[in-house]
Amino acid sequence: MKDINVQTPPTAPRNKATPPQQSACHLLFDYKPSSDGIDLNLLILLHGLGDTKTPFSALGPKLNLAQTATIAVQAPQPVPYMEDSYQWFPSFDFLTGNLLPPSNPERMKGMLRTRKWMAELLQHMVSVCGFAPSNIFFFGFSQGGSVALDTVLFGDIPNLGGVVSISGYLLEEQEKEKKVGTGYGGYILVTQGEKDGLVGSKASAEKKFKAIQRFCSPSAETSQIFITNKDHTMAHSEGEWRVIHTFFSKYLARRNIQLENMSDVYLVNP
Repeated sequence: MKDINVQTPPTAPRNKATPPQQSACHLLFDYKPSSDGIDLNLLILLHGLGDTKTPFSALGPKLNLAQTATIAVQAPQPVPYMEDSYQWFPSFDFLTGNLLPPSNPERMKGMLRTRKWMAELLQHMVSVCGFAPSNIFFFGFSQGGSVALDTVLFGDIPNLGGVVSISGYLLEEQEKEKKVGTGYGGYILVTQGEKDGLVGSKASAEKKFKAIQRFCSPSAETSQIFITNKDHTMAHSEGEWRVIHTFFSKYLARRNIQLENMSDVYLVNP
């Protein structure tokens, strides 16, 4: 018969994360601790092309995710000739005003710069603020969703928790990148409007989603949900938000505070 080793459980982890310091990061952000006082998870919110962090800073607390702090990050580059408008990578031709094609190298140069600064922010959130990489999730719209996917699939911080991308996919140029190790093994949800004229047809969206899956490991859990009567817009219907909240409720970590506070609980090891 094996011996039984009974131990007093280790001290419960701290509830509050150390707030991030803006001076340590290139990217501007608004950080808000969890409303329930337990900063176990971190949700990083990334806006779309031409927006700012302000609407997403307000969105974070409204999501009301248990034990989850939020940080809304602003894209680093102003959109030329537009006030209070930012982009994660160069998107427009200065002369014509048209969107840059995938053949333009400035798009990928900008994405790589953003990837570097996202890694800087994440390293700060992990090493200084105390968040575990597996408890860090992303919520991004359009171009912000592309950055979120880039960060988890190709970034320097491995084993990040997951991504919710609203109508955001990898850049076409990124399909040529090399798979990192065995691939990303976390959780990805992409919601897509059936009438999204920017992404294109349903077949086009499904092809873009398969490009994401090629950089994931067999253990990754990925899903693409099409929303009826929706164009290229942020989530706004009850049905889409239900899908998003179901994703977070399933994959965000949760501490059992009631169990931690019980004085007669012991750790039993064979």
